[in-house]
Amino acid sequence: MSSVRTGARRILYLDGFTIPAEQVDHSCGEPSSDAIGYGITASSAIRTGLRAAGFHVLRPEITVPCDVDVRVGRLRWLLSSYDAALDVLSTSPPPEAVFCFHAFSTFPVEIRRILLDLGLEVPMVGYTHGSHWDPTDTFRSQAYPGMELLDLANLHVLDRVLLVSEHLRATLWRTISAFNASLAKSLDTKVEVVGLPLDVERIDACRTDDRWARPTVVFNHAPIVSKNPELFVRVIRRILPRYDVQVLFTRRFPPTRAGGAAVEALAEDFPEQVMLGNDLPLSDYYRSLWMAELQVSTATHESLGVSTIEAMHTGTCCILPRLGSYPEITGDHPDVLYDLGEGQLEERLTYFLEHPERRMAVAADLRRAAARYAPDVVVRRIVDVLDAV
Repeated sequence: MSSVRTGARRILYLDGFTIPAEQVDHSCGEPSSDAIGYGITASSAIRTGLRAAGFHVLRPEITVPCDVDVRVGRLRWLLSSYDAALDVLSTSPPPEAVFCFHAFSTFPVEIRRILLDLGLEVPMVGYTHGSHWDPTDTFRSQAYPGMELLDLANLHVLDRVLLVSEHLRATLWRTISAFNASLAKSLDTKVEVVGLPLDVERIDACRTDDRWARPTVVFNHAPIVSKNPELFVRVIRRILPRYDVQVLFTRRFPPTRAGGAAVEALAEDFPEQVMLGNDLPLSDYYRSLWMAELQVSTATHESLGVSTIEAMHTGTCCILPRLGSYPEITGDHPDVLYDLGEGQLEERLTYFLEHPERRMAVAADLRRAAARYAPDVVVRRIVDVLDAV
């Protein structure tokens, strides 16, 4: 844990499980997006901002062997996190607040039980980055079926629930109200939409003026059904023969995962135009965004779209479906959004490839929009919430 700062407000920071992409042994399982992405970058930006705001961040340091199955390692880390939280909460004096970066990681219901058994009245603030109560969040419902009431209980026991978008707030209100109107009303009074900060310092440190020999389209989304990678492959397969462009898949697409077979076939058919990042390390990933011209999403679910906002910050022009949080993060930009489907996506790709001046102008618009997710902006909202509790 970090050293004590005299006079600083002590806060127990419960992070999520993370593992740098370069340390992942893919033969032992596939990492989740939070483990190799925003769980590292956004959480780091929050911790840095909280320290700058005068908090002493008590973050348990938990290690697990690197040579075990990713799933086993994650579970061992989670089990250890409860012991680590108890160690901090049983000290005297206890921390003034508990901050949960991911409410479906170290469960707030278990932390609340620890607090109750210790007789402590310590407020808890925590994020939910998605929910069983979002019908489009198919990954969560498939990976953890039947746990929607636990998901709701984790939110219910928090004193403040931090959300990444107004879209997610509206979704939770609609679905939870249909289940229990009074519970939804109670929960909504505790909700604060604060967004999620980019790790701007890390992204900017990877900035480059280099460009690939061909204009590059980036697909920086996970190999899961709700990101709809097969739709992207079907469209880009029609683009590659007609234009001297290339496509970069930043994540690894194993044959058993959504889009895996389609991506493999695309790479075999267009070996000079398809780059497989296979879970790029963060430094290479951010450098690739700076070098790219276009970023595409075909998602049917998006609570915020961190990978898209990262692309926006690097001046990459984005093409996004008109759903989820995408209208919110782009300011409803008319040139960026398309009705999900092959026809409009192909039209947008063709348009921006043939109109580079407009592409650069739109990219500049999006870069300005991404400034709303700078660390100083988002962390200030988080600090206001902590001050209020």
